[in-house]
Amino acid sequence: MKHPLNPIDEVFLDMDQDIGLVQGQFLRFRGQAPSLEQLHGHLAERLPGLPRLTHRAVTGGRGGFRAPSSRFDLRDHVQQMRLPAGTPLDEVLTAMVRRPLCESGPLWTIHLVHGYSDDEYAVCYRVHHGLEDGMGAAHVAAVLFGTPHPDRTPGNGEGDGRTGPLFTAGPRELLQGALSVGAGMTRGLVPGRLWPRAQSPAPEHLAMCSTSATRRELSELGRGFGGTVNDAFLMALWGALSAWSATGDGHHDLRSVFRTSPVPVRMPLSTRHEGEEDAVGNHLTTTVVTLPCQSVPPAEAFAQLVGSTQRMRSNGLRPASRALVALLPKALIRWTVRRLLSPRSSPLYASNYALPACLSFRDDPVVDAVPLGVLLPGNALSVTLLSCGSRVQVSFLYDRRLPGAQRLAALWREALDALDSMDAVPAA
Repeated sequence: MKHPLNPIDEVFLDMDQDIGLVQGQFLRFRGQAPSLEQLHGHLAERLPGLPRLTHRAVTGGRGGFRAPSSRFDLRDHVQQMRLPAGTPLDEVLTAMVRRPLCESGPLWTIHLVHGYSDDEYAVCYRVHHGLEDGMGAAHVAAVLFGTPHPDRTPGNGEGDGRTGPLFTAGPRELLQGALSVGAGMTRGLVPGRLWPRAQSPAPEHLAMCSTSATRRELSELGRGFGGTVNDAFLMALWGALSAWSATGDGHHDLRSVFRTSPVPVRMPLSTRHEGEEDAVGNHLTTTVVTLPCQSVPPAEAFAQLVGSTQRMRSNGLRPASRALVALLPKALIRWTVRRLLSPRSSPLYASNYALPACLSFRDDPVVDAVPLGVLLPGNALSVTLLSCGSRVQVSFLYDRRLPGAQRLAALWREALDALDSMDAVPAA
């Protein structure tokens, strides 16, 4: 049976099906690596709870749809990558993001990654953004490696999984949200500043760097300035971009462009309602958070950022976007989403989501989870924060031709340490 794609899915699928738009998680397990056959057997047991993985997306014509893949074979999607002992984590991640997806059927792949450490291995789930947003990918990880729920009836792959109400806010908040959507479209059409459009990198030019923190660090830092974990994440990004851009050399160096004005960061916001964790596809909207000027003192910059994100959370954008996607013609929604994702209005994409705690495979616990973000067309870098239990991993996906980008994760960690050493200010 065919099931219509939503217009946001169609936009991501129409952008490009190259690996820059592939996202996922790199789950690190403590223990001895299993055989590929053992992993395949485990996934085969869990697959009935994830019928989405057996469906392919078809675009073009009068509308896109999902349909069961007639030639689906799980073995086509389960692969392995053995690396030399001692390979650094960032090199492992870089090798992973350069790998193509399965060439036939649904656009996803699971890799067993081993050899780089004697007492650790990884399982990496990667999926095209046109099939899944971050919350959806987190649900896949929970079903594959979380505790099974015998009382839960497996889905049948029909519909988009939404069960909540269409309108999740009152008229006033919905109106505010609709106005926010309009403001975002205006910014996409006539941005206050035209940011340079980067060339899409070939697979061999993609690279990743990563760093870690604890959720407690970010929570306490954000709370100390009246903000949240996301505010602390963005403030450390502000510090990292400030240090990185300071080394720019000349007008043709993108680092210099980042230094000359406040940086608008595009962020996805989930529009899922409670109980819709298993909804298939993309259920999100986006907003732009402008980082403060680099000349502003850190404490003052933190206060500005917290004020900006608080207004973002209260402007009704999520419930209004949810309703508009359901009510307006698909062609209009696709046009709107393309305007909202314009690289000329924002040079980078930053996302933040969480995995369930206590994931495991064969009693081997997940000790860390590294996010694999997406590189939107026209952007030269993106950053993603992924929480898993008490641990947080931050990764940057970038075009390796971007000077000094390999240092961004280390600069983010240094910025977080510097912010931790500041005196907190009373919440307003």
